[in-house]
Amino acid sequence: MYGAGIEVTDEDFELAKPPLSKKFIRLVFEKYQLEYIAYFGGNMFYVSRQNLQPLTPLYPDSRYPEDIELVFDFMARERIRRIKYEKGVLFRSSIPELSDSGKNN
Repeated sequence: MYGAGIEVTDEDFELAKPPLSKKFIRLVFEKYQLEYIAYFGGNMFYVSRQNLQPLTPLYPDSRYPEDIELVFDFMARERIRRIKYEKGVLFRSSIPELSDSGKNN
């Protein structure tokens, strides 16, 4: 569920609004030296830096930088549980299938 073994492609952003793109997310990861972002649902995210330390907002009760918040919004909208950056390549988790609760068995 929280693995990230699928390489991110430009097609992952076909419905995303600018500035969201593969390049934008790669630049965010490079700017803040991030290793991965994990999404736990709701408004709960964990941001890990490349030195294995968490990246947290500067002040209590404040938000992350706007560009990281855009990545959060993208992950939540697309149901991506994890994005990681490894050796210049972005990887994402698989996207869970939506179940059809009204489907007859």
